[in-house]
This record gives sequence, structure tokens and C-alpha cells, in this order.
Amino acid sequence: MVAQRMYLRRCRASDAPAILAIRAHPVTRRFQPMIPGTLDRLEQILAERGSLPLTPSQSSKLQWTIMVDETPVGWISLDITHRKHHIASLGYAVDPHWHGRGLATTAIREVVAISFDRQSLAIERLEAVAAVGNVASRRVLEKCGFELEGIARGYLIVSEQRVDHARYALVRD
Repeated sequence: MVAQRMYLRRCRASDAPAILAIRAHPVTRRFQPMIPGTLDRLEQILAERGSLPLTPSQSSKLQWTIMVDETPVGWISLDITHRKHHIASLGYAVDPHWHGRGLATTAIREVVAISFDRQSLAIERLEAVAAVGNVASRRVLEKCGFELEGIARGYLIVSEQRVDHARYALVRD
């Protein structure tokens, strides 16, 4: 058996078909508040998010693709929500066929390092939410050092239903 290599790279327009397929999977949709969109629009979004510089003045949404060998198997996004306060929000998803292999944990740890690097994004507080029932995602955040700050009742709409979400944060020491 050939060893498979997981790595993170900035997203590209060419990742759109794989990302769209992951977004459409019923397991992904169970916990993710997916906004409908076309392949063309997703290509534009990924091209933009993947090309923005990683600088301390960046104030946009950034995105990376989680790769195994040359196959896109997920994504991780960082939305810089408050540049003045150095706060960003983290989101991620992994193709259900690749669940349980530590990919999300590894990807989050890499993005945390980039985020907290003073020469890169200079973020000081990362926030993330996970549906209360998404035990696996909550466990990933906790393994990455995020601390539970509370439950936001009816926080997001998932599959046309208001869903309670656990709110997590990680603050740079």
C-alpha cells in the first residue's frame, strides 16, 4: 500500500467541482449551513480567496484546500471578522469518505499557526462554531486547543431548521 500525503494549499478555481461535491454530500449537509451556488460562482470565490495575501492587514475571507496526494478532500476557511481586534472565524469540512483520519485536526493546526503568526495574519483570537450534535467536529476543535465558551441557541439555519451551536475560541498566548 502506498502512503498518502496530506497537505494544505491555498484554494484554486479548479477545486470547485470537488468542493461542490463535498458540499452536496448528505453527511456534510447534515451540519453545515450551505448557501446554494453555482459551479461558476464557486470557482470565482475560490480563485479570489486563494489569491489574497497572508498579511497582518488582510481583512477578507481566506480559504485553503485540504489535499491528499493530488485529490481535494476538504476545505478550511478563515473569515477575518474584526481586523482592529485581530479576530477571525474558522470553518471547515472534510469529505465524509475521509472522516476519522485526522485531516481536519491537521489542517486546523496549520491554519492556527498561519493565523497567529505575527508576520502573516497576526490574528489573536480564533472563533469557531459546531452544531451541538456534531460531536466529531467539536472533538476536533477541542483537540486543537479551542475552548468551549457556551451554546448559542438557534445560532444557524441548517436544512431549514434553526440549530443550536457550541461556540469555541482559541486565543493566542
